[in-house]
Amino acid sequence: MKSAKQSDVKDDQKFTILLDDHSLGSLNSQIESFERERKILLDLSNDITKVREKNDLISLFSSRIKGLFYFTHAIVTLIDDQKQTYTPFLLDHTASPIKDHSQYADLIHAHFPLNEPFINQILRSDGPEFFLLDQIMDQPGSPKFLRMNYEAGIREILMTPLRSKMKTIGFLHMYSDRKDSFCKDFISTIKGIAPLISGAVSNIIKNEEIAYKERVNDVLLSVSNDMVTVRDRKDLLKVINFGLKKLIPFTHSVMTVLDESGQTYNAFLTDEESRPREFSKYTEAISNPFPVQDGIYDVAAQSGKPAVFNMKSFDISKAPLWFRLNYVAGAREMVIKILPEQGTARHSLILFANGNSTFDEKAIHIIERISSQLSTAASNISANEEILSKEQEKSFLLDFSQDIAGVRTKDDLEEAISSVLQRVLNIRLSMIRIIEDDGVTLSPYMYDKNMFYGEEPVFKELASKNISIDEYLTAKVLNSKQPVIFNIAEEEKKGNSARYLYFWKKAGLKNAYGAALRVGNQNLGTLWLLTDEVNLTLLKGICAQISIAISNIRANEKVLTYKKMLEVENDHLKEQIHTIYNFSEIVGSGAEMQKVYHLISLVAESKSSVLLLGETGTGKELIARAVHNASPRKNKLMIKINCAALPANLIESELFGHEKGAFTGATDRRIGKFELANNGTLFLDEIGEMPLEAQVKLLRVIQEKELERVGGKNTISVDVRIIAATNRDLEEEVKAGRFRSDLFYRLNVFPINLPPLRDRLEDIAPLANFFVGRYSKNSGRKVNAISPGVIQELKSYLWPGNVRELEHLIERSVLLTNETVLREVHLPKDRTATKNEVVDLASRTLEEVERSYIIDIIKRCSGKLSGRGGAAEYLDIPATTLHSKIKKLDIQKSEYFSG
Repeated sequence: MKSAKQSDVKDDQKFTILLDDHSLGSLNSQIESFERERKILLDLSNDITKVREKNDLISLFSSRIKGLFYFTHAIVTLIDDQKQTYTPFLLDHTASPIKDHSQYADLIHAHFPLNEPFINQILRSDGPEFFLLDQIMDQPGSPKFLRMNYEAGIREILMTPLRSKMKTIGFLHMYSDRKDSFCKDFISTIKGIAPLISGAVSNIIKNEEIAYKERVNDVLLSVSNDMVTVRDRKDLLKVINFGLKKLIPFTHSVMTVLDESGQTYNAFLTDEESRPREFSKYTEAISNPFPVQDGIYDVAAQSGKPAVFNMKSFDISKAPLWFRLNYVAGAREMVIKILPEQGTARHSLILFANGNSTFDEKAIHIIERISSQLSTAASNISANEEILSKEQEKSFLLDFSQDIAGVRTKDDLEEAISSVLQRVLNIRLSMIRIIEDDGVTLSPYMYDKNMFYGEEPVFKELASKNISIDEYLTAKVLNSKQPVIFNIAEEEKKGNSARYLYFWKKAGLKNAYGAALRVGNQNLGTLWLLTDEVNLTLLKGICAQISIAISNIRANEKVLTYKKMLEVENDHLKEQIHTIYNFSEIVGSGAEMQKVYHLISLVAESKSSVLLLGETGTGKELIARAVHNASPRKNKLMIKINCAALPANLIESELFGHEKGAFTGATDRRIGKFELANNGTLFLDEIGEMPLEAQVKLLRVIQEKELERVGGKNTISVDVRIIAATNRDLEEEVKAGRFRSDLFYRLNVFPINLPPLRDRLEDIAPLANFFVGRYSKNSGRKVNAISPGVIQELKSYLWPGNVRELEHLIERSVLLTNETVLREVHLPKDRTATKNEVVDLASRTLEEVERSYIIDIIKRCSGKLSGRGGAAEYLDIPATTLHSKIKKLDIQKSEYFSG
């Protein structure tokens, strides 16, 4: 049996057991909660150790924790100690309520300062800190992502510092759109897993650094291998684009090269494919030289390492053109690395980016590592290009020399020059001027008409204007052994007002090139080019070839000209040889012709102009040749031109000649009559028929003794003796306004009036016998005499056609006769007097006119009144009627018969 004490002990034990059972449920619940938390943390730790991608970590973390507690999303940010900022590192893009916000893309790359009030509170804390967004988002210095989340519905944020090795490396941000989401258990759990997150983040950072270094090494090794195979700029650009872009997210690149003087730089290669396309003139702009002292290049050169520029910080209006164009296209940041000098070339690399912070320390380090290889590659390319350029120059000059060797005409040369300058060198020929035979005058020889489009009046002035070899710019070129570069702005400052400076400036050029054309040591002319840059060595070689070609063409043109002149002279000599008259012996010795001979003897020895007047057929050309043959010019040509036989539009070409292409149909250069008659005589027959327009130009040539061919630009001096002839009354023509008075006075220096045949009765028989002898021989007839009756008939005829009519009448009569004596001639039936014989009729009576006319006819019939060849026959009246009229009009025998 148990004692009472024992009974009490058992009761106490029962009470104790009852108490333990009461608290055991709560304890077990805590144990289970801790066990579950421990298991979650253990599982999360195991999963975290398997994570390789950083965004997978935040997704895994969120999914595990969301199994225990409610929140919307979480992110991890990292601290940049150097910049004293923190920036997003791990993001849950799927769960973020602000993922569609317009500023979200900028937000995930932004850097936020550490000196914000609520961030400082977290840095001082040893665990998670809970905040209501509406209490902190508007505090001074609060980051903008707080308000953006609040506006998206977020109300609470739990910020946990992430520490590694006693150093805060970042923050865990957890957000909720509900109130009281972050309870003590939630905060305790986050505090417990914070070291796991810190460790995972540290491992990810280290792995990323290792992977990045390996990737950088792989890419740079690949780039290095690729550079070994680089042979030209295009290959180098591919290496930069496909290699360097794998490591640095730039938009486009440029490489520049410093000039030999070290004062300017320009493009070495441009990124045509990846550069912004909003500006079409980019390549042209970057190709122009820029001064080193531009606040960009010089700064980069002084820094010694890649220099990063925030393009927004520059005064765009004062920046270089290439900088402005890139800025307009969207570039906001750039880095310039002056590459190590290799040989004589100094290159630089410029990379552009559309956003900021592209060129960070990693990018700078990569550029530094690759700079030496880039410099070597660029220098090798420059050296190869120089060698290739020299080879191309030699090959080009050889080809051009072969092309020039086949040139025979000016047109062929112009085509060859146009091809070599425009298609090969991409420059324009302004003008070639040639020194004329006087050794002083430079005349335009060849030019690019397209250059003067829209400025035709000034162009015509320049194209037709000759200049002297002493002209300032020309003299400098002709006196220089090398091509001369003229800076247009500087020439204008010097006060040089040459008109062609206007065209150079209008073409948008800064410089113009002038080179002397020479054959041996003799200056041939000048060549002017429109370009700001040209290979002077190549230009010198081209000029030498062009000089030889022009010299050959001009020599060939002179040979052809002399050949044509000789051909024309030969034709004229043949014409003179076959002329039907012996011009040294004029048939006729009557009183009227004696007067003419006297006048010829007076004027022949002089240079005076002679004007031959007289009816048609009186032998004006014969007298003109007599004057020429009696003059000192007799050993030169007498060139004849019939002014009435040519259309008005061809007279100028015939007189003065024309250049090839001067008008439609002008396929060759033509030497005019004035040039052919130089130092000789020009016979202008029928001068009264010349149009007024041609009279003006004829007068100028006669007065100034110089001319220009139609379509030509060169002035040609001539020494020509003028003999003009006309059957018109030029004084009446002047009064009527059909002939210029000044030309008339210039020609009428020494007039010679040729008598009509009707006033030379004593010369009719000698002339008739002369023509009978000629045409008998030509026709094969044996006519050797003229009957007295025929002579009487010939003397009684009035001869309106003068000697020409007599000649043709005898020719016809010889052909119609079969005898040795010409017994019959076929005179025209119309025997009326010419207008020159009917003088002052209005002042005379009919009886006086009739009396005078009958006396004249009887005189012509040598006093014979009736029978064949008598006056009655020619008057067509019976002989008895004639006797009656003689008696009625009181005509005395002494009036018509001299015994």
